[in-house]
Amino acid sequence: MNLNISAFSTEIERVFKSLIKSGRPDITDENNKNLVPKLYVDLFENNYVLNQVLDDNHILLKGRRGTGKSTVFLRAEDEIQKDKSKFAIYINLQTCYEEVRTANSDAENNAMTKYLTYKNFLTEILRHIQKRCDSYFSKNNDFVELFRDIETGKYIDSDFQRSIEMSTSSNRETKAVISSAFSIKDASLKADLSDSNVTGQTASTKLNELRIFSIHEVLKRILDILNKYGIKTVYLFLDDFSELNKESQKVVIDSLIAPIISSYNDKFKVKLAGYPGRVYTGNIDKTKLPTFSLDFYDAFELTSSNYNDVEDLSIQYIERTLTQRLAVYTDNQITLSEIFDVSQSVTLRDYLTRLFNCTSGIPRALGFILTYCYLSSINSGKPITLDNIDSASIKYYEENILSDFINDARFKQSFYDDKELLDQLSQKNLMDKISEKLFNIKREIIESYQKSNLKKVIYTDTIEQYRKGTIYWLPTSHFYVNKETEDILNTLELYFIVSKFHEGSSREPGKKISHYGLNYGLCLTKKIDYGRPAFRRTYDYWRQEEFNFNNFITSILSSIEVISCQNCNKEYTDLEYSIYVNHKKCFKCGQDDTVLKINKFYSKLKDKLEEWNEKKLPNSHVDILRTLYNNRENAMSAFEIGNQIDRHHLSITHATRSLSEQKLVTYEERDKRYYKVSDLAISRFFSDTVNIPKEIE
Repeated sequence: MNLNISAFSTEIERVFKSLIKSGRPDITDENNKNLVPKLYVDLFENNYVLNQVLDDNHILLKGRRGTGKSTVFLRAEDEIQKDKSKFAIYINLQTCYEEVRTANSDAENNAMTKYLTYKNFLTEILRHIQKRCDSYFSKNNDFVELFRDIETGKYIDSDFQRSIEMSTSSNRETKAVISSAFSIKDASLKADLSDSNVTGQTASTKLNELRIFSIHEVLKRILDILNKYGIKTVYLFLDDFSELNKESQKVVIDSLIAPIISSYNDKFKVKLAGYPGRVYTGNIDKTKLPTFSLDFYDAFELTSSNYNDVEDLSIQYIERTLTQRLAVYTDNQITLSEIFDVSQSVTLRDYLTRLFNCTSGIPRALGFILTYCYLSSINSGKPITLDNIDSASIKYYEENILSDFINDARFKQSFYDDKELLDQLSQKNLMDKISEKLFNIKREIIESYQKSNLKKVIYTDTIEQYRKGTIYWLPTSHFYVNKETEDILNTLELYFIVSKFHEGSSREPGKKISHYGLNYGLCLTKKIDYGRPAFRRTYDYWRQEEFNFNNFITSILSSIEVISCQNCNKEYTDLEYSIYVNHKKCFKCGQDDTVLKINKFYSKLKDKLEEWNEKKLPNSHVDILRTLYNNRENAMSAFEIGNQIDRHHLSITHATRSLSEQKLVTYEERDKRYYKVSDLAISRFFSDTVNIPKEIE
C-alpha cells in the first residue's frame, strides 16, 4: 500500500472529479473560493487560447463536448472582472433554448414559431444582461424602463416583416393560437387580434403586418445604459450554441449575432462556443469571426510538422493538466508519477500515452476514466495500472459514449451529413460496419501470416516483433478517407466514436487523405488492437491500402437509401430515377407518382424511431439522469446534482418531481431528499438496446 496516496485519497478523487464537471464548471474550495484561476491550464504556452477570448475580436471557440470551452469562458470572466471598464455576460444558449421550447411546445414549425423563437431568445438574452447589470451596478431602473418599452412595442421594426401563417378554420382556433403566442403584449396587436369580432381572414391579415423587434435599436439603448456606468467593453459569452437545432441557430445568428458583428460597434465582443460540424454562421464574414479549436488535432496540427509532434503536444497538455490539479488539491504533496504504478518497464510516459489514446486529450473524458480507475486502485491505496486504465476505458465507452450515441434522445447530428440520411440508426450501422471491417483486416492478415502467404513486410515485422506465443498484436484501429469525404464522419466524431489524427498526401496525385482512429474503449470491446508499431513511422503504417475506407464508407451510404416503386417494389438506380423524374411513371407497373427515395433504416425500424421520439426529455432532465447514473453507487441531493450540471437546486427539485412521476428516479427522505436513477431509466437511456436487424445489414 502506498501510504502517501492513501493519505491523500480524498484530494486525488477531487482532482479527477473536478475534470468531469459539465456546463459552467464553477470549482471552489472548502471556503467557497473560486479555484478556476489556479486550475486553468491552456492548450498552448502563455495562455494563448485564453488571450484570444480576452482580446477585442469576435471569435468562435470550437471543440467537442468536454474540451473545456466553458472553462475558458469562466477563466476569462475572472480576468474581466478585474477591470471596471469591462463587463462580461455569460449566456447558456441551451438553457434559453429549453425555455423557448417549453414556452412554444404546441407551436408548429412555421413562421409564427420562428417569430416566437426569435422573440423569446431576445427576451432571455436581455434578461441575462439585466440580471448581470443589476448585480454589477446594484438594482437600477434603466433596464426596467427598457423592458417596459419593449413590451409596449416601441422597438418593433417597421422595415422587417414576417408573414405569419395561422389556421383560419374557426375563430376559436385562431384566438387560441393568438392567446398562447403572445405572452408579452406587442403594441395593440394582441388586443386587435383577440377581439371577438376578428375573423380568421382578419387575423391572418393582422399577422401579416407583424413587425420584428429591431435588435439595432435595442442594442443602442443598452449601449447608452452601459455608457452611463462607464462600461467601455461588453464581452458576450454565448455557450452551448451547438445544442440548438439548425433553425434556432439561424434565429440567433441572423437576428442577434450577425447584426452585432456587422454593425462595426466597438463595445460588444461576441465569443461563441460550439461543436465542430454543428455551427451555423450564415453570411457572417469568416474574417470577423475567426475560429479557434480545442480538439487536439485541429489545435496542434498548425504548429506541428508531423503527427508525432501533435501527439507529443497533446500528451504534454494532459501532463500539465493533471500536474496542476494535483498541486492545487494536495498542496504539492503528491506528484504525478506517484498516482501511477511506474516501474523500469512501464514509464510515466507510457501512462500519459495510454491516457491520450483513450481520451484524445479531452479533459472531461480524462476525468471520467481516472475516476473509474480510482475505485479499483487509489481508493485501496494502490497506484493506477495500465490494466486499470483499460478497464476504465471500456466502462467509459459503454456507459457514457455508447449510451449517449445510441439511446440519448438529444441526438445531435452534424450539419454535413450526406443527403441527410445518416440518422441515429444509420450512424450506428456505419459505426458497426467500420468496426467489423477493421477487425476483419486484422484477422485476414494474421491468417495470411499463419499460412506463410503474407506479402507485406510491414505487417510481418509487426507480428513477429510483438508476438507472444499464440497471441498476435497487429493494430488495425485507424483508417483513412479522402479529404472531400471526411464530412461523412462528422457525427461519429461528435460522439467520440472516431477522432481525426492526421492529414497527408494520397497516392493519387493531388489528393489529400484524412486519418481517423476508432475510440480506444470501442477497440477494446471489439478486440481490435489499437495504435501503430513503434518501430515504423505512423505515415507508413496508417497509409497502407488496407486502411483506405473511402469507397467502403461511400458504399455504405449508397446502400442506406433505397429508390423503389411503392406499388410493384421495382428498385431504381440513380440514373433510372433521374429519368423517372421527368415522366413520373413507374417503368414496370406504369403507375403515376409511386417511386420514392426511402431511408432503409426508417422503413425497417419505424417502430423503434417512434419509441425514441416518445422517450424524449428536456436536456436538463437527461443531464440529471446522466449525473445520477454516473454516481449511482450513492444517492445525491438536488444541491449536489446542481453543482455538477450548473443549475440551481430548486430547478433540480422541480425537474426530479417530473422524473419521479415518470418512474425514472427514486428518492429517499433523510434530512432532505436524496435521489437515485431508476432501473427503468437505466434500461431506457443507458444500455445498448439497439440491434440492427440482420435483414437490413
